Amino acid sequence: MTLQDALIAYKTYARAEGKSPKTVAWVVSSVGYFADFLGTDKQDIASITGHDLRRFIIALQGKQKFSNHPYNKPQKGKLSPQSVDTYCRGIKAFFSFLHREGFTQTNPMEKVKLPKLPELLIPTLTQKEVERLLAQPNKQSSQGFRDFAILLTFVDTTVRLSELAELKASDIDYEQSYFKVMGKGKKERYVPFGRRVARVLMKYQLKHRPEPIGTENFWLKKDGAPLPAKRIEKLVSHYGRKAGLRVYPHKMRHTSSVLYLRNGGDVFSLQKKLGHRSLTMTRRYSNLADSDVRDKHLKYGVADRLNI
Repeated sequence: MTLQDALIAYKTYARAEGKSPKTVAWVVSSVGYFADFLGTDKQDIASITGHDLRRFIIALQGKQKFSNHPYNKPQKGKLSPQSVDTYCRGIKAFFSFLHREGFTQTNPMEKVKLPKLPELLIPTLTQKEVERLLAQPNKQSSQGFRDFAILLTFVDTTVRLSELAELKASDIDYEQSYFKVMGKGKKERYVPFGRRVARVLMKYQLKHRPEPIGTENFWLKKDGAPLPAKRIEKLVSHYGRKAGLRVYPHKMRHTSSVLYLRNGGDVFSLQKKLGHRSLTMTRRYSNLADSDVRDKHLKYGVADRLNI
């Protein structure tokens, strides 16, 4: 069986299992790059070893950003460790599938250790920067009020871009102050929101929301059609630039998480809000919020203030 034959089988199985199109595309593209690296003489899956993946990792680590990309020009600098990790996890997931379904007797990638990722700081906004961002939309216009409501919901709820874009009017429970979203892995959860967000969502729905045309989506364009995720992403960046900030939806999610902890929230409730399966990622927000303690110690520490 060749890699291309195996990819056809993977796509069939993945669709039957209900895997998301993004997951399938990630695995297929990762294996495609791996197949190109191996060359035409080594396409039989039985001949591929863990050493081949290790050679691929080394090649990726020396690869220029966007080299051989169909749309972007090559850039200075090498692929990031995160990009290398993404490709390799896709390949490992693919070979795990082949072994699980009996296409291979063993999993040659099982014992291949991926390079350790550097612990990067999570980019967030300060409270003053959030306030500056929220001051940008013109709340007197219907579109401006909608945009303000979107920004405020991002800040308050830690919701993902895709979750916000796909929100239905029927998913919002104003009495219980939460809305229902479908998260990663088709995992449904309830996301709470505060009193101010409740008022803003209600005002948008009753006063500023156009009449929907053939959709149940909550966020709409002027013509009543759904507001797509890419448009939401662009409007977030637009208001960020107006405020002199670099802002994108996932940065809003980071910011909401850290501010929640700084204001007295706990990591366990934050984990549920975020929809994380484990506390590993949630603890990164906790570590960032704890940096406040260090900053205050540097400012108010006892020893540094003694006249000795």
